[in-house]
Amino acid sequence: MDPIVILGAGLAGLSAAHFLQRPWRLIEKSERVGGLIKTEVIEGCAFDPTGHWLHLRDPEIKELVNTRWLPEQLVTIQRKAAIYSRGVFTRFPYQVNTHGLPAEVVAENLIGYVEAVYGEKGRELREREPRDFAEFILRYMGEGFAKNFMFPYNKKLWTVDPSELSAAWVGRFVPRPTLKEVVDGALGVGSDALGYNASFVYPREGGIESLARGMLAHLKGGELSVNTEPTAIDWKARQVTLSDGRTLGYSELLSTISLPGLVRLVAKGASGVPDEVLAAAGRLRATTVTYVCVAARGKNPQPWHWIYLPEPEFKTYRIGSPSAVYAPLAPPDTSTFYVEYSHHGELSMAQAESYAVEDLVRSRMVNAADDILFARAREIPHAYVLYDTAYGPAKTEILRFLEHAGILTAGRYGQWEYSSMEDAILGGRACARRLNG
Repeated sequence: MDPIVILGAGLAGLSAAHFLQRPWRLIEKSERVGGLIKTEVIEGCAFDPTGHWLHLRDPEIKELVNTRWLPEQLVTIQRKAAIYSRGVFTRFPYQVNTHGLPAEVVAENLIGYVEAVYGEKGRELREREPRDFAEFILRYMGEGFAKNFMFPYNKKLWTVDPSELSAAWVGRFVPRPTLKEVVDGALGVGSDALGYNASFVYPREGGIESLARGMLAHLKGGELSVNTEPTAIDWKARQVTLSDGRTLGYSELLSTISLPGLVRLVAKGASGVPDEVLAAAGRLRATTVTYVCVAARGKNPQPWHWIYLPEPEFKTYRIGSPSAVYAPLAPPDTSTFYVEYSHHGELSMAQAESYAVEDLVRSRMVNAADDILFARAREIPHAYVLYDTAYGPAKTEILRFLEHAGILTAGRYGQWEYSSMEDAILGGRACARRLNG
């Protein structure tokens, strides 16, 4: 019998291979496994592709990580995140930590919240489900929070106005504050423990890629091919053509590569895809994220693990500091940063590197431009999937065809969603269990 073929050896693909009880072939286009959890070392400084901090909820996955994949290798870290706006740092999440902002801003946020949640002005939104992400913000936080943080920050991150996005993705990612939390935050007695990532774990050595290496080391029952990618899929013949010229038969196919990319591969196969499915793939959109790896002389001048920057004078939406999170990620007396920019191809690497230095100095995350040792840009394609009006119908159209073609998908990009590292592992496990029967 032909093996089960898995496209992509990121977390979802590695997880599927781990849980499968049938022979498998894992195909990875890059030189090593891990997908987006590869760790790059530049002049002794370790950088993940921005903040890859691990949050574990599922008991089985937690047990696997702690006892098999990374035994006695995890450190637990309490989040120290902030917002930099109006020239001051306030603790994250913004909606429950406004103390320290100008009094008029605090008042605007608080009054807007009360009007939205209890006042006549917010009645219409309270009586129905939010139609989009902008209405979600206005319904649960009010006009002040919308104006002063949520709207400008999310427009930077997603590249479109929040009114163009659905609220389907928010789930645990956008906390809804209570009145007590908002008032406490305005008075300076708020909590910074709100949200899914208030604490997280991280490998003691080797960066986040240690997780992928640990998963790979325990795989059995299959074969891995790296530096190899699919060039076409014939779903009726159940064959994948590979970049090395081979044609690989499969009993089942699981894809963790990008959903639009998968459709294009199937379209290149002899069996093809319906025109409407190809058109649907063309309607799926995502941002590109350019992140700049930066090292600077001296210790971190600020204590923050990462900061959010909603104001337009900053081109970046977020600056993170690996060395602030976990000191061994940088040499002694060196601070490191990743500075993130979301766009659709219009930002060059050189522009991003220049902006990164400016944004770091202006936000006081480094003391002076002369302290910068290097700034090197990297790019993440389709980093954030856009949950726009085309998203739901287009994805449904594609998944309906893929089910007919007998192709499963898993992972952040295979499922074309906004999700976490653990979600990718869980998605791989779910597909493996389905294929195990």
